[in-house]
Amino acid sequence: MAGQKAQGAGRKAQGKEQGAGREARGNEEGTRVKGRGDAGPSQSPAPCASSLAPSPLAPCTLRPAPCRIGVFVCDCGSNIAATVDVPAVVEDARKQAGVVHAEEGKWICSVDFLSRIQNAVKEQKLDRVVVACCTPRTHEPTFKATVKEAGLNPFLLEFVSIREQSSWVHKFDRPEATRVAKDLVKMGIAKARLLEPAECVRIPVGKEALVIGGGVSGMSAAVGLAEQGIKVVLVEKTDRLGGLLNGLDMLAPHTHSAEKLVSDLEQKVKGNPQIRLFLSTQVEDIKGYVGNYKVRISGQAEPFTISTIIAATGMEELRPSGFNYGAVPTVMTLLEFERKLKTGWNPGDVAFIGCVESRNEKRGCCNVGCMAGLQAASAVRTGFPQNKVGYFYPEISLEGTGVAAFEDAVRRHGLKLFRFADDAYPTVEKGAAGLIVTARDILSGPEVRFPANTVVLITGYKGTEEAPKLKGLLKVSSDNDGFFQEAHIKLRPLDFAAEGVYLCGCARSPKDVRTSIEEGMGAAMRALIPMNKGHVESEGIVSVIDLGNCSKCGLCAKVCPYNAIELVDKAPDVIQAICKGCGTCAAECPKDCIQIIHFTDEQIGAQVEEALKEDPGQKIVAFCCHWCALGAVDMAGVNRSEYPPNVRIIRVMCSGRVDAAWVRRALELKAAAVLIMGCEFPTCHYIDGNYKAEKRVERMIKSLGKKGLPADRIRTVWLSAADGPKFVATMKALAEELEL
Repeated sequence: MAGQKAQGAGRKAQGKEQGAGREARGNEEGTRVKGRGDAGPSQSPAPCASSLAPSPLAPCTLRPAPCRIGVFVCDCGSNIAATVDVPAVVEDARKQAGVVHAEEGKWICSVDFLSRIQNAVKEQKLDRVVVACCTPRTHEPTFKATVKEAGLNPFLLEFVSIREQSSWVHKFDRPEATRVAKDLVKMGIAKARLLEPAECVRIPVGKEALVIGGGVSGMSAAVGLAEQGIKVVLVEKTDRLGGLLNGLDMLAPHTHSAEKLVSDLEQKVKGNPQIRLFLSTQVEDIKGYVGNYKVRISGQAEPFTISTIIAATGMEELRPSGFNYGAVPTVMTLLEFERKLKTGWNPGDVAFIGCVESRNEKRGCCNVGCMAGLQAASAVRTGFPQNKVGYFYPEISLEGTGVAAFEDAVRRHGLKLFRFADDAYPTVEKGAAGLIVTARDILSGPEVRFPANTVVLITGYKGTEEAPKLKGLLKVSSDNDGFFQEAHIKLRPLDFAAEGVYLCGCARSPKDVRTSIEEGMGAAMRALIPMNKGHVESEGIVSVIDLGNCSKCGLCAKVCPYNAIELVDKAPDVIQAICKGCGTCAAECPKDCIQIIHFTDEQIGAQVEEALKEDPGQKIVAFCCHWCALGAVDMAGVNRSEYPPNVRIIRVMCSGRVDAAWVRRALELKAAAVLIMGCEFPTCHYIDGNYKAEKRVERMIKSLGKKGLPADRIRTVWLSAADGPKFVATMKALAEELEL
């Protein structure tokens, strides 16, 4: 059973004085962190904004001196208290080493209770804080800001989720829900004892932006930035602006002229002195970080410096297979048809077939095909009233004014509609006088044979051909179709995970013209924030290297997805402005001389030990990435989906951070199973952390098995943020398999 993944899963030491030994290099704001073994004087990085508040940061006594920990447990109204015995959790927390204050609050995120936490920090002289409430994905920043204002370094806060991971998913078993909550709080306290202060680094940001792509979204972004006084470099790979709109005539659903829209935006671009336009040009290289990107484009010998970047690369039609496409010239895609129709060409009788290469096992709805197809069908009837038009579809997906446009197309233009089953697409064959489209209309019942001169295939879309190269240059993620992936679909829909890089329009997913323009303006506004502010502050969760133990093998620099580690005389040197704290370098380091601030080996190890202190054989330890996997856990909680109360989740920023030593220790302590949970393939918040985690798991299964440990209990689970049901099914199946 070695290497077996949990059912339902997709294929898809010691951190000593982490704040010490940092040396700022690169500029006066401090953009690098040198190893802790470096000789020479140390220069502290610029403080984060919070440290500029009236209350100065309180000094924190480093280990081994005893800590003074405060624990605050939330009722969340009845969301937690109705299921979990909160007073019992508080009482249990009071008994833990280092805890000098513990209390319950009805709503600890309320303004009143946040003030209460601040008072407790000052009056009780707390130097670490544990809050137990909801998910850190939404509320952790609130509590970090609270302890900052109280004068406590925000990295001395540990956040515990007992709502999504206990009360909401074990609501019919109060004793078990309380036991889970107690364990999670004790795990948080164990980690809190080992937390150490850290600092943010302020990085200067100028007022220069690069926009990649000259379609309507890219032009809108460029104009929006230029009108705010930003110097913009707009790069378009073709010899004209406008993108896909250059092949269209009228735009749905209000029949606006595509040519006029492009012309109006083009005049704004070319008429603004703040915009430098490069046509027939591609981005060749991008190096650096927010505020200091070095960009080289084709045709230009020297790179130029840019502070922010917006990707507006658009999309391309997928090439269909079948339907006699490629064999018969009059079988064409929708965009091919639009380009010919724009010249005044009479297509004769036309059959449209919707949802080709979309709405299948590979991809979902393309979002724009229905409205675009209906617009083209209406244009045929308007320009050539004598022509017959048949529209074959498995589903019509419209919203807003598109619904009215659909009704108008059917009633006023007399379109003939035929609905076919998802598993029974129409066939296209040569007839005596042209083409014959055959399908079974599931609404009327009989088979339909529609004679046509032209067949139009409404296909899905993919990212442009330069997207894979740009993905590597920007160090960002994309899906299987080459569309770029945003940092968070709801919280940061126009941001990449990489600081200072944004996306918009069809570079993100297929969308209509109006939405593309709006997203272009939105991305411009997002990029304006750091440029107008004049600086950004790093998150502070970065790698720190102990050069005293380093063998200078260079593996850390090789595996870093952001090129944030440089080798200086073979010694690794962390560029803090680029480092995102994924932790892949730390997990791969053969000498264990790399630690990640706030997620050190010792801190995670303490959580493992605490989780398995009692009844280890009945518990599953799950190392869970902060982004998609924890999102799936949260989704299970939001849905109140019950699963066995055996799992103890330990949060890491990326599955690539999961160290073999953690897994080994969990197995040595007799854990029932160990899960590594990360983002579903091919996406990853940190580009390829899940791929590296998967390979590492394969290696650790072999090595731990040779040491006599039950390697068949190591499982991987790859999840999207919406995969709550998949997570629940996985946990149920695993508990049943292990007879827990």
